[in-house]
Amino acid sequence: MDVEAVKQERSTPPMRLSAAVLIGALLAGAIGGIGASQLAEGLIGTDADVQSQPPLIILSVADALMAGHDARQIRAMAERLADGGFLVLDGQAVLAAPAELYLPLGEGTGR
Repeated sequence: MDVEAVKQERSTPPMRLSAAVLIGALLAGAIGGIGASQLAEGLIGTDADVQSQPPLIILSVADALMAGHDARQIRAMAERLADGGFLVLDGQAVLAAPAELYLPLGEGTGR
């Protein structure tokens, strides 16, 4: 037997030990990641923050006027929505919002 082959054979860890260490490290990382995300969610409290915010609706006064509503109707509509628990914003004051937040008032309205 060659001396160099024996030294090389002794210096490499068994394949099963390497695989076990790798699998253990993967499991520990996954468990640690799940635990860290749960801890972060508890500390930040995103669920409570989302629940405390009122629902939002964007009322475009310009679109309402073009659809034939007058100022009193628009104001009454906004007040009814606010009384119902909505936060009502004018479309002119909103730079960007998802299309489903816009209140459709006439043909072609809603973004």
